[in-house]
Amino acid sequence: MKVRQNAFLGLFILVVLLDLFTGYFHFQGMRQFTKPFILLTLILFFWICGKRLDKKLYRYTLLALLFSLMGDILLLYDHLSPLYFMLGLIAFLLAHISYSVVFLIQGKIILKKKMRTVAVLLLVYGTALFMMLKDNLGTLKVPVIIYILGILAMAITAFGRKDLVDHTSFKLVFIGALFFILSDSILAVNKFLVAIPGSHFLVMGTYAAAQYLIVRGLLTGDQKLN
Repeated sequence: MKVRQNAFLGLFILVVLLDLFTGYFHFQGMRQFTKPFILLTLILFFWICGKRLDKKLYRYTLLALLFSLMGDILLLYDHLSPLYFMLGLIAFLLAHISYSVVFLIQGKIILKKKMRTVAVLLLVYGTALFMMLKDNLGTLKVPVIIYILGILAMAITAFGRKDLVDHTSFKLVFIGALFFILSDSILAVNKFLVAIPGSHFLVMGTYAAAQYLIVRGLLTGDQKLN
């Protein structure tokens, strides 16, 4: 398993670098293939290596990855119509909900002190981000609020796995969830507030890392500790 995962990591990094290259040089025709290929590669890897996992966990993780793939494809065309952005937002919201279900299967929500602290910090961050963007969101205010709550719920449920799964698995998944928030934050600021130099590298780099860390974490250890 370890050899297979390391071999996949090399392939995955190559695919991500290819997409970063095509995005940097604005090869939009090629990006229609390189961007979706990131998630396609990850889906294939999880589909092969994740069959030993709990069936519900396996299915909902695949569902999260498939919704993410749909979101990636839809956002490729958001410059053509706002509808594509809205549909992409919905696809990723469904991905976050699916990931939340996965994390709840393995963990639980107990409002202990650490859990409350993490939840409050994430909610404060989400509120601050929305307040920065709200004047430029127009009709997207409510959808963005719902989306922010969805991604924060995903991160909070990821933290809910703490002490209930292998420690390495917990760290990989939770860090992946935080990278997801970071990626979407950069994308939102760049789209609605101010242009960020190198935004393509930052958004796709953190996004690819997020998806990989979550999948790798789920494969690292799915058994609850006694």
